[in-house]
Amino acid sequence: MEQITLDKIKSQADNLVFARHETFYPRYSWLKKGFQAVSENPEIFLEEDAHIQLGVGKNMAKAIRYWCVAFKLIEDDRAGQSIQPSQFGRILLADDGYDSFLEDPASLWLLHWHLLKQPCKATSWHFTFNSFRQIEFTVADLQLALAKYRDGLGNRTVDASLNKDVTCLLRMYVRQSDDLSSNSHYEKSYAKKCVEANVFVS
Repeated sequence: MEQITLDKIKSQADNLVFARHETFYPRYSWLKKGFQAVSENPEIFLEEDAHIQLGVGKNMAKAIRYWCVAFKLIEDDRAGQSIQPSQFGRILLADDGYDSFLEDPASLWLLHWHLLKQPCKATSWHFTFNSFRQIEFTVADLQLALAKYRDGLGNRTVDASLNKDVTCLLRMYVRQSDDLSSNSHYEKSYAKKCVEANVFVS
């Protein structure tokens, strides 16, 4: 029984995903851009000039791929040789989809839910919304709690990566005029505020 528990913990540690966003939070246009690009060329993100085709910088192209995968709008094939639109992506963002250009605030809630559902590719987000219990907190509070969560699972991700995640997460769910210094206080109502504050800033 103990071995099964240890194996489970090791599996969880191996599946944690931190700081894959290249410090960029998702923009509205990126999700449609990435989905459309993969719809037209499943190998685009494997090509060296992907960023040129997308009209963005190299790191931005990596971030677009990451966020589209994290929101489950696109998915890798098992061999990792190509990417294809997911069923959810087609339903939401195809030209004849429910909300092709993300104009309906309800789509933000739907994306938020898909970001957190398993398999989750945004561990810091999943932890913050599902395990972090402080109603009021500082940036430092969240960074410390996330570090303890990482340590408890035996993961070796460095603190700098966790801190990048915390900054990116708050940039998504806190109004851009708000101070993100380490002693700033927040109330965990940003899941609601995400709609009011335009979660994915254009």
